[in-house]
Amino acid sequence: MEITKEQLIFSRGEGGNLIPQEVKLENIDGDFTVKLVPLTRGKLQEIHQMATSTDSQERLNADTVIMQSGLVSPKLTDEELADMKPQLAVAINQAILAISLGLTQKEVGDKTDEVLQNQELMLKKK
Repeated sequence: MEITKEQLIFSRGEGGNLIPQEVKLENIDGDFTVKLVPLTRGKLQEIHQMATSTDSQERLNADTVIMQSGLVSPKLTDEELADMKPQLAVAINQAILAISLGLTQKEVGDKTDEVLQNQELMLKKK
């Protein structure tokens, strides 16, 4: 079966905005849902470039950009994003990446753990 254009791109609604999805956060205890939009290929490339930068501040900002771009509701200011509880911030970022990449939140979490372990090994070698 030939793939269609609709299967290749994220759906957009009024004004060309990506359509929000209500998503249950799976990687934390509790029954929390948020409204998210997926990150486009271009936004993912931008975030990847930030996350792999040699500038430590740029790497830290990559997580914030994921949240700023993908979290629709509850909508948080930049100051509120900085004050987020770490376990919820991680769960929301994993959910955003999961809907963007077509993976489960567990798969994204496992991959995140793997990357962090590799970074720790690299630091220990220095």
